[in-house]
Amino acid sequence: MTAALVDRLLPALGENGVLGLGEPTHGSAEAVAWKFEIIHDLARRGLLATLAVEESYAVGRRVDAALRGEGDLDAAWDLGSSLWNTTTIRKGMRRLRRIGGGVGFVGFDVSKPYLTARALLALGHEGPVLRAVAARTMLGGEDVAALENLCRAIEADEDRCSAPLARQLRRYADAYLAAPDLARLHRRDVHMARTLLENLPAQGITVVWAHNEHLARTPDSFGGPAMGYVLHDVLGDRYVPVGVLCGEGECRAVDPSTGSDDYSAVPLPSIRPGTTEDALRALGTGFVTTEEFTHPGPRRFLGWAIDTSLFDQPEASRATFEVNRPSTDFAALAYLPWSTADVTAPASA
Repeated sequence: MTAALVDRLLPALGENGVLGLGEPTHGSAEAVAWKFEIIHDLARRGLLATLAVEESYAVGRRVDAALRGEGDLDAAWDLGSSLWNTTTIRKGMRRLRRIGGGVGFVGFDVSKPYLTARALLALGHEGPVLRAVAARTMLGGEDVAALENLCRAIEADEDRCSAPLARQLRRYADAYLAAPDLARLHRRDVHMARTLLENLPAQGITVVWAHNEHLARTPDSFGGPAMGYVLHDVLGDRYVPVGVLCGEGECRAVDPSTGSDDYSAVPLPSIRPGTTEDALRALGTGFVTTEEFTHPGPRRFLGWAIDTSLFDQPEASRATFEVNRPSTDFAALAYLPWSTADVTAPASA
């Protein structure tokens, strides 16, 4: 079944395509497993050059080395976001390493700036603001400007190890520190797209792993263009985003209504009539291209936190858990009828 699906995707991808594999929520075991089946199949065929994940660039460097046999993969994964610390993801990454074939790894997010700063310090760069970021100390306005200037100076040297790290730290400052009220958070998507474009391999297919709304080809995603819009603008049809939607069930998330910050199995909001999920469920197929199926939306938007207390408030629930965007944001859609909550993995498990 997976091989047949990959065969359908390959004509659109060509030899150097960029395949976006989305997810409706970061915590669905079925969505994760579905994506890894495609990733593993591409790797076994020798077609996969790079797996790019919505993860810190600094963490990605460590994971890349481990995938290529230089270091402990689980130890590298421990450094990453808690979003990806699940049994299904760790199992999928270990299997990818066993398949081998020289598959590279890129983290394209600007997250975890302290790790980026520590990597720059280890390379011999110095500066009070760099040490402050490494120590996770809050920076003031003048410090932010000093950090950006230092990063530009390091970038200007064009050292192939230091310059990309400095660029990521400057991008973090632009998206997060330049506006403490997060008014510039939409800049994160543009920065993620640029990082990905800078790290595309010369040959082979790249798989991009991110939330649906990062992969969507929309010019207005919470204040600015989504990563997928920028990728499509630069790459054209070479960029093939697949949105992944799911039916009923649960996901691994934080439920604010419980008062706990821990991940747990959280129910998904019900599928409303008239949504894209409802149309796909009625269609009864698990995968459709834009040529075969279009829908005006809305579709569900599920982040790492799902407040179940909103479920019995129809207007608040729609405003929080749905996005009014058409299916044409993607080149294709996968629909998984059921979702099971992924399970948090212990560190180095």
